[in-house]
Amino acid sequence: MITRPTESWRRLGTVPGSFLERVDQALLAFEAELAALGVASDQAVMAAVEHVVVALNRIDGTDGHDFDTVDREELCEYIDGALAHTGIDVEALARRRGIDPAELTDEWRDW
Repeated sequence: MITRPTESWRRLGTVPGSFLERVDQALLAFEAELAALGVASDQAVMAAVEHVVVALNRIDGTDGHDFDTVDREELCEYIDGALAHTGIDVEALARRRGIDPAELTDEWRDW
């Protein structure tokens, strides 16, 4: 799988450990959900995206830490990268949904 943004956040030492653990758990669950999809419909892929985004929404703002602009960009890049790593054409998926690829998480994202 691709590198999670939490790896670089750990090296920086500016994010609480418990926050990092919860983010890692959400990303690990996303990776597992993608791996279990096999050949998936757009609906199943977007459900996996929704699940990870909603989980990250619940984590944001806990332990005195909010996702900042760089965190948000890294998380969105991670989601796109994880999808691509499992063989999903993110641009084609976005086109079929009538959105820009950068808007893939916008429907559910609060961070």
